[in-house]
Amino acid sequence: MTAALAVLLAAPTAVATQTANAQTVQEAAKANAQQMIILSEDFSKMTSGSESNPDLSFNINTCTGMPSNDIFYSCVNPDYTQTPGWGSYQVYPAGGMIYFNNTRADDYYAAHFNTPVFDASADNGIYFVSFRARLINNAPDYAGLGYTTQDVTDPKNPAYTEYGNVKNMTSEWKKFTLRFAQGKKATRVIFREEDGVKVLLDDFKVYYEKTAVGSPNVLRHLFYTGTSFRPRWNKVEGATKYYVNVYKSDEEGNIGEQVVTDLETTDTICTVRNIVPGVIYRYNVTASDGTSKSQPSRYVVLNELQSPTPDDVEIAADGSYTATWEKIPNALFYNYYVYEDRIAENDGEFTLIDEDFSSVTDAGGSKMDWTPGNEPKDIQTQAKGYPKGTNMNGCFATYWAPLTGGYVMVDGWNYFYDVVKNVQDAETGEDLKRYAKFETPVLNFSADSSVKLNVSLWGDYASDDLDKEHNYPEYQVNAIAAIVAFNPETGLYEEVERKHFDLDKKAWKNVECEFSKGYEDAKIVIYATDGPSVLYIDNLKVTQQLKKGDAFATCIECQPGLVDAKASVTLPADYAKKNIYQRVVAVNNHKSLFLNLEYNWYSGPSELQLIHEASETAINDAAADAAAVEVARYAVDGTQLAAPQKGVNIVRMSDGTTRKVVVK
Repeated sequence: MTAALAVLLAAPTAVATQTANAQTVQEAAKANAQQMIILSEDFSKMTSGSESNPDLSFNINTCTGMPSNDIFYSCVNPDYTQTPGWGSYQVYPAGGMIYFNNTRADDYYAAHFNTPVFDASADNGIYFVSFRARLINNAPDYAGLGYTTQDVTDPKNPAYTEYGNVKNMTSEWKKFTLRFAQGKKATRVIFREEDGVKVLLDDFKVYYEKTAVGSPNVLRHLFYTGTSFRPRWNKVEGATKYYVNVYKSDEEGNIGEQVVTDLETTDTICTVRNIVPGVIYRYNVTASDGTSKSQPSRYVVLNELQSPTPDDVEIAADGSYTATWEKIPNALFYNYYVYEDRIAENDGEFTLIDEDFSSVTDAGGSKMDWTPGNEPKDIQTQAKGYPKGTNMNGCFATYWAPLTGGYVMVDGWNYFYDVVKNVQDAETGEDLKRYAKFETPVLNFSADSSVKLNVSLWGDYASDDLDKEHNYPEYQVNAIAAIVAFNPETGLYEEVERKHFDLDKKAWKNVECEFSKGYEDAKIVIYATDGPSVLYIDNLKVTQQLKKGDAFATCIECQPGLVDAKASVTLPADYAKKNIYQRVVAVNNHKSLFLNLEYNWYSGPSELQLIHEASETAINDAAADAAAVEVARYAVDGTQLAAPQKGVNIVRMSDGTTRKVVVK
C-alpha cells in the first residue's frame, strides 16, 4: 500500500484486504455466465477536450475548492454522466473519456474518481469492475492506478474493504477487469492517481456474473492442527459438489504456489491435509451442479498457531524447575502459566476468585495516584498488560492502570468510538475494537452449577467531545461481565454468556450476577461500555457451588512474553501438598491488510498438564476462611494502624491473605 493510500484511509474505520489476483483480461470468468450490469458509464457526455488535449479548464463538478467528504463522493455534475452520484477531484474531460491530472504533492488531494453507491451483494458479493485505460507516457516503475472499495452501509462511517493497484499500465490502451469479493448492498469504488502520472480512462462497467449455481459463502475453518484443517461453507442451492483450492500466501495477501487443486467433496465441509505449520495459506471454494461451476468464493486466510505441548519437568527439592516445549512456527513469544488445585472438602459455596486489588501494580511495580473523578484530562493508560500483586496470577488488562487506592481502572474511550465505526478486519471478520477490559486467566469452571460474580464498579459520566453535531452529548460509562470460553473447533475464545450493568453517575456500585453454568478453558471478563471514559473495578469475587472432592485449578504464576520456549519456575514452599499443573499459549501478530494494523493472535491453550501430584489433601477453603483472624491493619499509604480508621483499611489475615475494608 502506498503512503498516499495510507493517508487517504487514515480517517476511515474498518480494515481492508488487498484484492488477491483481482486483475484479469477476461470479459467473463465463466463461459456460461450471464453478465448482469450494475453500473455502466462511457463518459460520452464529457465532450469537452480530446484524448490528445484534455480540457484542464473545464470543471465537471458542481462544487469548487478542496475535497471534503461530500465533494469527494458525489460532486460530479449529473449532466455529464449516465448515472448521478459520481465524485472526482483533479479529473477532467477528454473528448468522451476522463483524464487524471494529479498536480499536487499532498497525497490526500490526489486525483481521484469514484462511483456512485451501488448494490454489489448478489452472488455473495463477487463482482467485477472493467474499464479501458492507458498512460499518456510510459512510466516503467509505475505502481498503477490505485483503487479502494467501501462498504457504505453507514454513510457516516464507510468501511474500506478491498484495495490494490491496476498493474501493467502502459501508453497503449488496455482493457482491465478487477474481481472483488466483498460486495455489499451499499458499495462504492474509488480510483486514485497518487504519483503524478497522467492517466486516461474510458468504458467503465460494474457487473456480476449469474451462473447456474451461486458462489459459496465460506465460514471460518475448523480444527487447525498445523498439518491439516477443515474448511466449511454454507450449502449452495442446486450444487451437487464443491471444489477447494489452497494456495501459499503471505501477510500482504499475495497468492503464490497452488498446493491443493480442486479437492472435491459433496459435503459442505472437508479435510485438507499435508499443509506445513507456520506457512500462511489462502483458499477458496467453488460450487458445481455437475455441469457448470460458480465463481470461486472470496479467498480466506489460514494463518493459525499450533497449541504448544509442554515437556515433562523434573522438580528439584526446593521446588524449582525449568519448563520447556517445542518452538511453534511463527510464534513471536509464549505465555507460561502454573496452576495449583484447591479441593472442596465439603459441599457448599466455594470461593474461586477473591480479589481486592490492594497490592496491584503494573509489570514494573508501579501504580497511578488517581481516584474516581480525579483523573488527569489526558489519561495515559497501558494498552495491554499483566497486573502484578493480585491474589490470582495471570490476569490480563487492556487500556488500564493500577491505582494507589487499591483498584484498577480501564479506559473505554477508544472502544466507544470503535463501536460506532464497527472496526473489524474485513478479510477475517476479526473484531478489532480496542476493548477496555480486565480478564482472569483461563480457568476450568465446573459445568454442574452456576457461577456467581460480585464486583464493585464506578463508571464515569462523560461527554462525547467529538460529536459537535449533537452538541457533545454526555454518556454514562457502564459495564459488561462475560464468560468467554475456548472453542476447540474454531480455535477461538467465544463469548458464551454476558451480563450488562447500568451504573450510577460517578458513584461506586456493588453489582452481582449469576452465569448459568461453568465452562472449561474459560475466562471471566469485565468491560467498560456505553461511554467514552473510565471504569473503576474493585472487590471482584467469584463463587460456585461445588461438591466434596471437587477440584478447582487456580493460577499461581504467569510468565508472559517469553521469547524462548522455556520458563524458570520456583514453586511455593507448600507445593508438595497440592496438584501442580502447567500450560503454555503461543502468541504472534496478525497483520490486517489495511493501514498495516497489527493485533495479537493466540494459539489455543495447551491442556493443563499435571507435573506434580499432591501428597496431602488440601484444606477446605471455607474452613480456612472461618479460621483466619486479623493480625495487622494498614492505611492505604502503608502506615500500620493501631485501630480501625475511617476510610479504606488494608487488613492482613492470619492465613496470609489481605482484605480491603471501608470503615465509615
